[in-house]
Amino acid sequence: MSKRIESAVERIVLPIITELGYEYVDTEVKKVADEFELIIYVDKKGGLDLQDCEKISRVIDPLIEDADPIEEGYYLCVSSPGLDRPLRKQADYERSIGKQIDVKLYRAVDGSKSATGQLLRFDDDGFVLQIENTEKEFSYKDTAIVRLHIEI
Repeated sequence: MSKRIESAVERIVLPIITELGYEYVDTEVKKVADEFELIIYVDKKGGLDLQDCEKISRVIDPLIEDADPIEEGYYLCVSSPGLDRPLRKQADYERSIGKQIDVKLYRAVDGSKSATGQLLRFDDDGFVLQIENTEKEFSYKDTAIVRLHIEI
């Protein structure tokens, strides 16, 4: 059900968010107690601030209400995807070429279910990381999540 809701909400908000000059990143629906949390992830060059989130929320909230994709009660949250945002779309991978990324795999490869390396390139099937002095290919279907690496 949540994928259907996320797709419906994306169709509603994507053109509006783009028209406002922001980058639509993703939609997530979470069940919290007896209600749903509808999170719209948005970004812009230089990052999002509270005023941006408020502006976007005021514009998209009535549109989502009119379309009524969620039958139950919900809270709308407009948020930045954060520094460790998942890489999901082609634009995410393009923006991350040359950067360190973390990969979590569904099953172990070479004895490990995770890897960190520099993103060298990607295509429709997967991506290539440089890990130490070796290039390693990963298929999207084998990856649980791909994120920018954050040094702590």
